[in-house]
Amino acid sequence: MESKHHYTGLTAAQVAESRAKYGENVLTPPAKEPLWRQFLDKFRDPLIIILLIAGVLSILISCYEYFGLGDGLTVFFEPVGIFVAIMLATGLAFYFEYQADKEFAILNKVNDDEPVEVIRDANTTQIPRRDVVVGDIVLINTGEEIPADGELIEATLLHVDESTLTGEPMCTKTTIESEFDADATFPSNHVMKGTKVMEGHGIMRVLAIGDHTEQGKVFDAVQIDNSVKTPLDEQLDGLGRLVAKLSYCVGAGIIIGRILMFFLSPSYEQFEWLPFIAYMLKTLMIAVTLVVVSVPEGLP
Repeated sequence: MESKHHYTGLTAAQVAESRAKYGENVLTPPAKEPLWRQFLDKFRDPLIIILLIAGVLSILISCYEYFGLGDGLTVFFEPVGIFVAIMLATGLAFYFEYQADKEFAILNKVNDDEPVEVIRDANTTQIPRRDVVVGDIVLINTGEEIPADGELIEATLLHVDESTLTGEPMCTKTTIESEFDADATFPSNHVMKGTKVMEGHGIMRVLAIGDHTEQGKVFDAVQIDNSVKTPLDEQLDGLGRLVAKLSYCVGAGIIIGRILMFFLSPSYEQFEWLPFIAYMLKTLMIAVTLVVVSVPEGLP
């Protein structure tokens, strides 16, 4: 640095006033749906819907066989197995997603608690990153992540990695106006929250924190539309719809074929409802079984 300056920073009263006005230096997490709704969303998968339909049909058929035909309790094994498979698929998917969100929140909290060196009441002290307020004088050194958006007061051979915001891996920062880069995304005497000091060191005055930083604006923008799916999600959804259509076609083909066999059978003489109903129940059981086994157990 060309000359030495003495900075007093904010007083305790000024820190409290700034925090009351601008809040904490954290990004507001997006609003989340209740856990019960997140769990129910897992049942919107087309393959899960196939299994649910098959399970309901299987229960109806098993009830008829048990109460109407007097078969044993073993007739309920199949519907129980179907719903166990459904609960495993949806339950595991919900659990892993919940755990991932929980761990991500812990990582964010740890990041917000990282120590930052600031000047307050004319003394250098370390505070958690979340406690940085607008107006703070912050010392930034090589290897550190910049805790907030700010204007440089001093800079010595300062190079910052802004790839998280602009894609630029190395930006030169300076307080000398003649050395400012006119093509830079952000002013050469400004540094942004979430970027990293690659070389040099400097002193900055905080201008914006939390959601009001450039990082906060980017974070907010990516939360606007969460309906965009990855190519893998789109392919899996397409595969699910294809499997559903094929399984329905197979089930319908089995039912139509079995009905034709019933009426074209050499033993068929006169139509009677009771034998036909029993025959149709067996037909539905076969169709349901084929629909269930057509769904790869690992895909949901």
